[in-house]
Amino acid sequence: MVRILLFITLIAVGASGYLAYNDINGKIDNLTNERDSAQQSSNEFEEKMNDAVAAQSKAESEAETAVAELEQAKVTNIKLGQQLTVQRNRAETATANFNQATAELVESRQTSERWRQFEMEYGTRDSIKANLATIASVKNERDNFIMENSILLSRIEQLGVELSRYTGTSVKVNLPSDLAGKVTAVDSQYDFVVLNVGEDQGVREHGELLVGRSDKLIGRLRVLSVEKNRSIANIMPDFKLSEIQTGDSVYSERN
Repeated sequence: MVRILLFITLIAVGASGYLAYNDINGKIDNLTNERDSAQQSSNEFEEKMNDAVAAQSKAESEAETAVAELEQAKVTNIKLGQQLTVQRNRAETATANFNQATAELVESRQTSERWRQFEMEYGTRDSIKANLATIASVKNERDNFIMENSILLSRIEQLGVELSRYTGTSVKVNLPSDLAGKVTAVDSQYDFVVLNVGEDQGVREHGELLVGRSDKLIGRLRVLSVEKNRSIANIMPDFKLSEIQTGDSVYSERN
């Protein structure tokens, strides 16, 4: 009986062990499968991570390249802007030169046309030069005549003055209209003055001069004697409005 129970117990234990073994093997198989699946997922994840890292590196590289290209484009754009400014300045200069050349051409044509009309009216350059030479010759003759006439008139005046000394007549002597000088000395006792103008300035004997001070007329003089750069004149009493002093101005009556 005891043996039977022991046998049954052994069978039960064996069956239990077998069942436990099968159960453990199943769990091991499941765990192995789960491990393999997890490993595969891990491998796939790692592969995706590697791909992502590679993609990120590529994107960063492309971004750096794009930034470098952008900077290069900015530099190129600045250079193009500078070149455009230079070209614009050249164009403006060329336009200004063209306009100036056009204006000069128009002016040259106008000058040529005026000269053509001038030649039609007055003759060629050679004929004009000949006429100018003739005019110059006539002018020289006229100037010589005027000079000779002036000398003759001066001589006539001198002769008239010399003649008046003997006849006692009054002679009108013309003096230059721009004649001007100063009184350098005064003799109140004999009413005569010394002037700083003479023959070189156009003073003539018996010529009359006015005396002024601060634009006020104070007297009249009649020239008594003349030297090269000075003269002596009498104070005309009938025209004496004030005492004449050294430094007073003298000038021609027609000045």
